[in-house]
Amino acid sequence: MTIEVVSTSVSGAVDTAEPTLQLLNRPPITYRQALDTDKNIIHEASYVEATNVQYQKLWEERDLIRALVNHHLTLKDGDNCVVADPRRWIRGSFNVCIPIEVQSTTSPCRKLLLRCAMPHKLAEAKYPGSIDEKMGCEVGAYAWMQERCSTIRIPNLYGFGFSDHSHSLQFTHEAYRSLFVRSIHRLRRWFRRLAGYTTLLSRYISHPTMHRLSTPYMLLEDVSSDTSEMLSNTWDEHRTDPARRKRLFRGIAQLMLSLARVPQPRIGSFRFHDDGSVTLTNRPLICSTMILENDGTPRTIQRNNTYLSTDAFVADLFNFHDKRFLSHPNAVFDNESCYSEMATRVLLRAVSHHYIRKDQRNGPFFLQLDDFHASNIFVDKDWNITCVIDLEWISSLPVEKLAVPYWLTGSAIDDIHEHLTEFDIVRREFMDIFEEEEREAAAEHSLSLAHIMRENWESGSVWFWYGITSINAMYSLFTDHLCRRFLHRRLSLKEEELIARFWSEDASEVVECKVKEYHGYERNLRGLFDKGVTKNRQAR
Repeated sequence: MTIEVVSTSVSGAVDTAEPTLQLLNRPPITYRQALDTDKNIIHEASYVEATNVQYQKLWEERDLIRALVNHHLTLKDGDNCVVADPRRWIRGSFNVCIPIEVQSTTSPCRKLLLRCAMPHKLAEAKYPGSIDEKMGCEVGAYAWMQERCSTIRIPNLYGFGFSDHSHSLQFTHEAYRSLFVRSIHRLRRWFRRLAGYTTLLSRYISHPTMHRLSTPYMLLEDVSSDTSEMLSNTWDEHRTDPARRKRLFRGIAQLMLSLARVPQPRIGSFRFHDDGSVTLTNRPLICSTMILENDGTPRTIQRNNTYLSTDAFVADLFNFHDKRFLSHPNAVFDNESCYSEMATRVLLRAVSHHYIRKDQRNGPFFLQLDDFHASNIFVDKDWNITCVIDLEWISSLPVEKLAVPYWLTGSAIDDIHEHLTEFDIVRREFMDIFEEEEREAAAEHSLSLAHIMRENWESGSVWFWYGITSINAMYSLFTDHLCRRFLHRRLSLKEEELIARFWSEDASEVVECKVKEYHGYERNLRGLFDKGVTKNRQAR
């Protein structure tokens, strides 16, 4: 059986319509549309074949998948483990989820998901071990939330396995180990608490097996049901319903406050260790960082780097975006756009001190969901939150980064200026609910997060932080929201060219190089489309 999740051919009638290129998780794109985006479409086009290959490999490993489910859950004799056909697999931006059913004659059917990372979306080829890092941070977040954020409903994580880059063990939740093993592990946890250890020993126990999947994996509870579904499924239909919106806002506020209840000593992400312990010792692994590293941006923040100061973190983010600008083949398309991008970087550095709180620059820091959107939230029909999924991008970040989710009015972050009045109305509604919930919450700090979030909005800090943690919205957010706070007009092209010269001593050479690089990208992109058209004609 050959698995093909997306056709790799160019579609459309070549002689009568502009040909299109198939991409992953998005509609087909024409050559003109491809030139109109700063996404590296040449790179993105390669994801299709890589995903087809991974699907084929995982389907060939379905017997191994059944064995792993049995290994982690110790199934009874007679239980039947059914791996879903690839047409039912669920694909996100970074993972493939394989639905599994455990059918039993003595108990209700159990629904599971085997969540497998996609190496071609996680910079694994360029930085081996990236998948293990991402999954180690997510497992660490699961373990921490199970202990310290038990009010947040998250899927049960039954077991997981890393690749051979940095781990040689698989792990299973203590509830599915023998009474003897479980008792020993609980004693270990008790003694560590008694001895005053500050690091968390999770409930996951080393459980090695000879069964090895081709990619790291997590065995999770499938939380979908007849009474609970992704918020994104009903978002457009009900987002203007005041009652549903109020319940959703209350649930999101409770989630944000629960994560921020315990202050953290540094900026970083949780890391799961081979002994089952969890520490806040991984670099802050935010979603945009992984996307840009996968797209070719050189790594700036190494895995062991954490931060005790917001200033140092911001400086490294600027450095990372500079490297993205220099390494991305279609970051600009002409001299003017290049000078504009360079000037924006100079000016954002110049005004950054306005958006770093002096009283919290050295902490405390707070856990935040970086990639939080409507497909990561499960709700009932009334929009009460029933579960939160995908914890892979939880990090301890500066308090300035806390903000009302920008997508609550349905706008993209770089389009929100066109609907700013509507967003401000929704923001005020959310903040009123957030403030109510904060008064009732039991936090281990004395800060008013609601007060800080309001100040961040009034000062424009929210746009600064969205910009420096985004993939490519830095220029538009600066132009639309921040520049006018200092200058009541847009900068002229001559002014941008002058300012841009302070970004690099050889600014003119950088511009010449970037424009030449863009023209090379144009030619390569044209070649990719022409190659697809040729294949399409030959297939007729």
